[in-house]
Amino acid sequence: MEPRRDSDFDQIFLHPTTSNRYRGGDSIALSPRNNAAYRRLSSAEEPYLHSYEAHGSPNPATPPTYRDEASRGFGLGIGQPANRPVGGMGEESDLGYHPSHHSRNFSESSLLRESADTSPDLSTAYHRPSPSFNSSFQSYGSDSNTVRIIEPANGPEYDLPKRVKCPTRRHVVQRRSAWLSIAILVLAFYSTAFSAIYFVVACIKPHYGNRIGGKGGLAPSTATLLSALFAKTIELSFVTVFVAFLGQVLSRKALGKNAGGITIADMSMRTWVMQPGTLITHWENVKHSALTLLGIIAMTTTFVAMFYTTAAEALVSPRLTAGIPETRELTGEVNTKFANSTYLFSNCQSPVPLAVDPVNRGSTCMQIAFSGRSFHNYEQYLGHWTEFSTGQGSTDMLQRPPPSGTWYDNTTVKGSWIEPYNMTELSIKWGRMVVNVTAAMPHAGIFSAARHPKNNIRLPEDLGGQGGFNIKAAIPSPIVNVICAGMTEEELAPIIYTKWPHPNFEFNASTWLMNQTSDMPNYPDWLNATVVDDIFEFGEKFGDRGQRPPIFPKLPVEYNTIINVTGRFETNSIYLLGTSPPSIYPPHYLCQMKGGLTPQCLTKYEAASSGGVLYSQCGKAADSMTYQSVAPDAPPIMIDKDWKNVAEEWARSIALNTGLSDGYGSNARLLSQLIPNSDIKTNISSLDPHLPSVAEALAAMASSLLLLGTQDATFSHKKTFADSRMAGQHEPMYEQFHATVWASDYASGANSPAWQNVFYAVLALVLVTNLICSVYLYLAFRGIQLTDFTEPQNTLALALNSPPSIHVSGACGAGPEGKQLTQRWMISMDEKEEHYYMTSAEEVEAEEARLRQRGPYNHDSIDDDNVANVKNAVSPKVSEYRRISRASSSISLLT
Repeated sequence: MEPRRDSDFDQIFLHPTTSNRYRGGDSIALSPRNNAAYRRLSSAEEPYLHSYEAHGSPNPATPPTYRDEASRGFGLGIGQPANRPVGGMGEESDLGYHPSHHSRNFSESSLLRESADTSPDLSTAYHRPSPSFNSSFQSYGSDSNTVRIIEPANGPEYDLPKRVKCPTRRHVVQRRSAWLSIAILVLAFYSTAFSAIYFVVACIKPHYGNRIGGKGGLAPSTATLLSALFAKTIELSFVTVFVAFLGQVLSRKALGKNAGGITIADMSMRTWVMQPGTLITHWENVKHSALTLLGIIAMTTTFVAMFYTTAAEALVSPRLTAGIPETRELTGEVNTKFANSTYLFSNCQSPVPLAVDPVNRGSTCMQIAFSGRSFHNYEQYLGHWTEFSTGQGSTDMLQRPPPSGTWYDNTTVKGSWIEPYNMTELSIKWGRMVVNVTAAMPHAGIFSAARHPKNNIRLPEDLGGQGGFNIKAAIPSPIVNVICAGMTEEELAPIIYTKWPHPNFEFNASTWLMNQTSDMPNYPDWLNATVVDDIFEFGEKFGDRGQRPPIFPKLPVEYNTIINVTGRFETNSIYLLGTSPPSIYPPHYLCQMKGGLTPQCLTKYEAASSGGVLYSQCGKAADSMTYQSVAPDAPPIMIDKDWKNVAEEWARSIALNTGLSDGYGSNARLLSQLIPNSDIKTNISSLDPHLPSVAEALAAMASSLLLLGTQDATFSHKKTFADSRMAGQHEPMYEQFHATVWASDYASGANSPAWQNVFYAVLALVLVTNLICSVYLYLAFRGIQLTDFTEPQNTLALALNSPPSIHVSGACGAGPEGKQLTQRWMISMDEKEEHYYMTSAEEVEAEEARLRQRGPYNHDSIDDDNVANVKNAVSPKVSEYRRISRASSSISLLT
């Protein structure tokens, strides 16, 4: 190689001669001072390259004599400032020239390679540094640890410390048992396994039931925190593994002789993943590498890593949902049968001791309870009617407002109308005003059953005050049937005591309820016949359904009502007699009320932290979950004779008997105003579409009685009074009933909007990328890790110990740009010094081409024994480098 000058650009560059072993092509512009040095060197009589060097003599006998009469040489020291020592890659003393450099190039190892009829590997040849401004000349210093610097143009001479040689201390290949290899593989397996779990969980959206929010389960906030924590660890491990994978791919590509090298833009890919903002701030790197296969993978990884935690929050994080419907048997605590007056009276909460009022304490307490609940529910019912009447209204019973109210102050109760009758048809049939309504209410026992520990239903308080539950129970529903008929005074005479022909006593309101008159017929006398016997089933002809007609002391005055609740057992009804206002015909009305159970409905209970809704669904609205589906033998209507004993106290509590003393109670007045008006000539009446009838109003007031009658009551229609009495005297009994339960729980990705399904791509890509990285790291790389030369500390150490290159000229201040980003670089090794360095791919390719043209050396003087010694002389680190650099892998296809 000989130095030449480019007169057009005022440059000195190293030009390879025909048989030169030096690398060439580096050039740099020279200052005027360096021009003088160049002229002084080029005018010397002694050539710079010696004949034994040109002919490739492997062992020169005598080093040449130089101008300073010393057996040493000095070179241009190109590429270093005047105050910095320079040198080649791994050369002793870092001098510009020395004959021993060339003798090293023909080491025994190189001769051994030639013996195999291959081109000599001159990777250990001295690589001159590229020229730079203000170059100086070097020679040996005053001692072995210094270098003599000779400034050009008769400049001063001084000594500087030598550059330290840089043989690698450790192997590039990490052992499988090394911490780095183990840590990377563990992180790869962790990230792959958990990203697979997260993807599967996002797809199947499991419900966690009592494991989250239930009794003994994780708190909802803790579950959400753990989900976010694991998602973050997956993200971090995913980024770590991919960066390690990327480093392995690029490092092996840089070391491989046939891989083509890597670019600065390629090395910036790891920064994309670790600092996504560099995609914007350093877009120049992106445009050069983003379209390669590895660049596409890195770009995709950058975005999925950036959004992974968000995707996990949308699709995996537990969210509150309505739960999965579960059909099962629920358990309820039972203490009595339906409408057991004895149980209700004895369990009514009153501060008055039983000893103070042992006879009437219970009934007094219950009358207060009935009065408060009934009027409260009746007020809500009238309010609903006010809203309903502002619209078009309706005469269809199923469309008119049903009974409603509240239970425990925070639960709304809604009833249903069943077995509706057309009032107009009934009026035509009976020739008078007749209203027949039946209201069904939900079974109140489900309220306590839903909270019973045996059922283990998740309550809103178990979920941090959120969520709720929904129960559809196939249990009998309590009903009240109300029939009202319009009558005249003459038609009422058979049942009005004061209208009898010769009564023995004059009516006395104060004594009527306490004393029975002697001329009052007793059971089993069926009393007088009336014109409404067939409507109310009065008389013996109706068999078991037959009732004795009521006896009222007198006709009430206008806007007043009187009740009859004195019928002996076997009487299942209570009766109410009222007088209409003068503007309404008929002038009087008689109503019959009886209660019982029906299998035609189901009870539905929806509860939340803010309250609940308890309602009955009957007929088509109940689907197939009615009590009749589990008890097909149950009659459609089961009238309970015990209900009359409870209804007696209820009727007294709501002032329905004030007409006995002409009290003009407000409740009686309102009922009298709700009589459907009939045509005087035809006596036909119809429901008012904007006003409830008196029968509907009575049923609405009795709704609270039905709820109290089912509290702690049986869920079966077969329990008798004896069963309830036994239950009240001993420990509570437990009954099971068929139900469908929706209990709020936490499920992954529940209630996510449809647009969030786009995050499935993020979870899937993370899983696929993890699988690719894990397979390559474990199978393709066999779990072996190389030094990642793309890591900043490794890149810096490699760059500082590599020769300068003209390919990055001008990049020392603001960094590489333009074509410098696409310049391909390779990592080579000075095998003599076991030193790794970075050089451009063009230089490596030119050197390989030159070696192929040169052909093998003549090494006949090497015998077999020497060859064996040479084999043994190759160091493990050199052997490792040769193995890595010659290895081929599919990873080279990724760039």
